[in-house]
Amino acid sequence: MTVVTGTIPGREQLLGECIASVFAQTHEVEGHVIYAQSCTEGLWPPHHVALQQNVALAAVETTWTMRLADDDKLLPNHIETLEPYFDSADVIYSYDATDNLPRFDCTSMPQADLIDKLSTYNWIDGSAVAIRTEALRDVGGWPTDWDGNHHRRGGKFHSTGLPAEDWSCFFSLAKLGARFRCVPALTWEY
Repeated sequence: MTVVTGTIPGREQLLGECIASVFAQTHEVEGHVIYAQSCTEGLWPPHHVALQQNVALAAVETTWTMRLADDDKLLPNHIETLEPYFDSADVIYSYDATDNLPRFDCTSMPQADLIDKLSTYNWIDGSAVAIRTEALRDVGGWPTDWDGNHHRRGGKFHSTGLPAEDWSCFFSLAKLGARFRCVPALTWEY
């Protein structure tokens, strides 16, 4: 497992906590690739994050990749909790211990239903999700084909019509036929 994190200047305290949580895992990761770059004018947050994550993805040499936002933290058992499912899925997610959002387990959902549901709603928090690196590369990583203005004012990724890089990536993975698995446990924090 390789963790990838994009960050910008001014978030050093958050990034430090993020890094510490990766090093505190009961089952070690093979690497943590961090890409730091100021957001340039004309790039909206989902587009900038996707570009950073794709640069980091190019350095990944492991079977699994996990995006961890610079303001998120893994609980010590996160990797250990997901590992038993590595042979049975391509996308493995668990729950954020700090939110009270409705949680949804799509593990046994037929692929057509998964694609349909992801086309209109994203229930998977974009951070701390284990994705088979080969599948992630097969969809081109996180999308970067941004159209329009700010994501809160109608901007979206052209390929999916969706406003967030993680949601767009999950939708593309589902369309590719990736197997999704929910591990209904609280294993990370936003």
